[in-house]
Amino acid sequence: MSLFHVFFASQSPELLNEQSHYKKIVSERDSVNNLHVNKFEEDLISKAEYLSLVKSSFIFYKNKLKNSSAKKRKLAEKFSFRGRSSFHFWIFVFGLVTALFFFSCKSLHDDFSRGSTFKFHFVSFTGILVSIFWFTHLIFLTQSDFTQNKYIAAILIIAVLFSIFTYYLVKYYSYKDNLIDKQLSFLERIRVFHYPRIAKKAKYAEKAGLIEKSDLENDIDEFQKDLRKVFNGN
Repeated sequence: MSLFHVFFASQSPELLNEQSHYKKIVSERDSVNNLHVNKFEEDLISKAEYLSLVKSSFIFYKNKLKNSSAKKRKLAEKFSFRGRSSFHFWIFVFGLVTALFFFSCKSLHDDFSRGSTFKFHFVSFTGILVSIFWFTHLIFLTQSDFTQNKYIAAILIIAVLFSIFTYYLVKYYSYKDNLIDKQLSFLERIRVFHYPRIAKKAKYAEKAGLIEKSDLENDIDEFQKDLRKVFNGN
């Protein structure tokens, strides 16, 4: 998901134009001020005229820059998403957090499957905690909220609760997966090892006249059909 951010602009065209306009105003102001300084140094204008020109130029360009800054701020707010500068930035960060959450859950699942100690679980649990913290922050809060302690405390509490829930959820499904894997492994051993051995002994019992051939063939056919259904998922 974080790669999708390249399909979205980081700034609006209007904002880029206004930023360029702002730079032109600054350049124009500096040129005018330099012109006044040169005239004063060459005695083309008096001190009083110079001061009057500088003062009027300062007020004029101050207002122009102020208006341009206000316009840039409005355009930036209009283009922002969930308190971030743009959707481009938001989806990039959200994608990274999603990846962290996924691989932390996968790591925790593998820890349970291998029977690792809690110190390994703790590393994965920490990754889940951090990712849920940022999920909550990105979805429900803005960047300005991040500086307020009450919001940080609330996010941490929510993240801890969801992390504990995720921890036991992954543990539960890891346990179920482990049971399923053991059952499938047992069925595979039946097919590869146990069944051929039993079949050989049954064939010997048939030759010895201990069982009927028709009964043996029927039992083998029933077993083969049932086993094929299990492995084919029917």
